Amino acid sequence: MSADSSESAPAVPATSPAVPQPPVSERTAFAVLGSMLFLILALTFLLIRSTWVDPASATSAPTAVDGGSLAQR
Repeated sequence: MSADSSESAPAVPATSPAVPQPPVSERTAFAVLGSMLFLILALTFLLIRSTWVDPASATSAPTAVDGGSLAQR
């Protein structure tokens, strides 16, 4: 390995203008927005389904089944 191997590297000007990146394609943008919309709707559905209370049982008081409470120990 020679000592002047660093000189063989191509010189990059320090003030090279920044090349603007092209915007994402329409297809990519629609794919991202579509997947975001799907996730929002799916998570909203799961939240509603997991917290739904049957209207017939909403009038009765909930039963306390908490056996691991620190107040009872």
